Amino acid sequence: MYFVNEHHAVNYKLTLIQWPSAASDLEYAAACYILAVPMIFEKIVDELDNHESPIDWILNWEDKSIEKPVYQLHISMIQLGRLALHLWNGCEPFNLLECLHSLQGHHYEVAKTAMDIRMGRAG
Repeated sequence: MYFVNEHHAVNYKLTLIQWPSAASDLEYAAACYILAVPMIFEKIVDELDNHESPIDWILNWEDKSIEKPVYQLHISMIQLGRLALHLWNGCEPFNLLECLHSLQGHHYEVAKTAMDIRMGRAG
């Protein structure tokens, strides 16, 4: 499995502790993997206990009816979050090309790995 760096791997293990169902649920596993990306995890870690699922951070960001969360997200973080939503339920409007275009360097590998996880092709 591809990890951006050692922090990504450690963050992923922490998310698996938070949501143990990720061990057998591919939707949870892919969402935990994306949430664990250091640039995202660093913004969200203090709120993890308030989240019922590993996609709540982006759901809260996207929800137009509530005040925007206090954390600031860059476009690549938002697009990875939208990818997590799309891999979670497939219902959210999502443009894969827009997502890939927003990613820099190693985050392209993150997107590919998240899709492999969701499809059951990563270990």
